Amino acid sequence: MWTSRTKVLQHVNGLFYTDLGLCGCGNPEEAFDLVRDLLRLAPFYEHREEVRALIGDGASSHIVLSTLDRADLIEHGGTIHGSWLTDKGQWYLKALNTVTVWDEIDVGLPHDGGECSDACWTVPIEDNR
Repeated sequence: MWTSRTKVLQHVNGLFYTDLGLCGCGNPEEAFDLVRDLLRLAPFYEHREEVRALIGDGASSHIVLSTLDRADLIEHGGTIHGSWLTDKGQWYLKALNTVTVWDEIDVGLPHDGGECSDACWTVPIEDNR
């Protein structure tokens, strides 16, 4: 039987490998940390210097933030640098804050790779941040 914890970890796994299209070669843990750290800084206009320190302010910044927007984790403001977390982004931030070892997300995809419903974002998560 799958626990709520397993379901949360499956969604985190799906976020990285399906929604964001990351690969698992090289050092994906640094990419996972970057996504979590950026979500912690939203709304970005309040943390502009910290965001700039993580991803710069040029093309790479635009690509990274647009990718988070495309995954529906952030809501595009007047500029991409003015974005804030969506409900899905808030859920994922809580979920990412519970992961202490990235190897624990290797639990498969949610719904056997199928679509999520609104019910997915009501799975209880204990925020360890």
